Amino acid sequence: MVEVGRRVLIINADDLGYTRGVNEAIRQCFVAGCLRSATLMVNGYAFDHAVGMLRDNEGLDVGVHLVLTELPPVLSSSKIRGLVHENGCLPATPGELAASLLCGAISKDAVRLELTAQITKVLDHGLKPTHLDSHKHVHVLPQVLETVVELARKYSIRWVRSPFDRTSVLCVGRLIERERIPSFCMQHLKAKLLHACRRGFTGEMRGSNLRNPDHFFGISLTGAWNEAVMVRLVKEVRPGVTEWMVHPGDCDGDLIRLKTRLLKQRETERDLLMSSELKDHIARLGITLSSFRTEDK
Repeated sequence: MVEVGRRVLIINADDLGYTRGVNEAIRQCFVAGCLRSATLMVNGYAFDHAVGMLRDNEGLDVGVHLVLTELPPVLSSSKIRGLVHENGCLPATPGELAASLLCGAISKDAVRLELTAQITKVLDHGLKPTHLDSHKHVHVLPQVLETVVELARKYSIRWVRSPFDRTSVLCVGRLIERERIPSFCMQHLKAKLLHACRRGFTGEMRGSNLRNPDHFFGISLTGAWNEAVMVRLVKEVRPGVTEWMVHPGDCDGDLIRLKTRLLKQRETERDLLMSSELKDHIARLGITLSSFRTEDK
């Protein structure tokens, strides 16, 4: 448990293993000091490179970034019928995944098999994940969440992301660059829609013996982080454990070839997280930079 009044900030980089450039940016942010945690995309295109990087940077906390959309699965399509398209990839969007689960086109057994394979692949490489989150936050879907809780308990993974963004438009809206306001508004809408799943999420977590960060930021600001926003949000860190979701990366040829809207903005996030000013600002306010492993002790 966090000491009463203590303010803890865990900055977690999603998409480790996506490309070598993403891996390298995460490593650089870790070395710089603010970033202590990342979640590994097991079916990313640079998974093996990420595993090697983690072995060389043992202090970097690692979780599993569970993937049920966009990318190829870990298992063959014959083992998870309905979950894989003819193009060999998982459903294109969270909405498509949710609709297929609701109508029974995708079974919970298929979800369980694929997610189990993703977690065991991390374990088989000698890594000990401390937390779970998911690509596009699909673990909040009721048909997925039950399985995620089951697997977290089975593999003694204590932390699960609670992706219910607390970003206030009044707090940071005026700090967003004008060209990024449309993207920010769309992301903020997505964040608000996720809150429809909050009651079910809280109910599923209750009695599970799993832990969730008390506060979460990052969905609304995906693609819109800048120095002014980061400085402002540091001031908003409340008592308890706060998680920031970030996506640092290098915008290289590998990233450009993939279907991701986050390109040059990943480099902006990388540079912000590596800045000594951010680290100093956090320290001046008496906030503790931490990781999931540290907070589980």
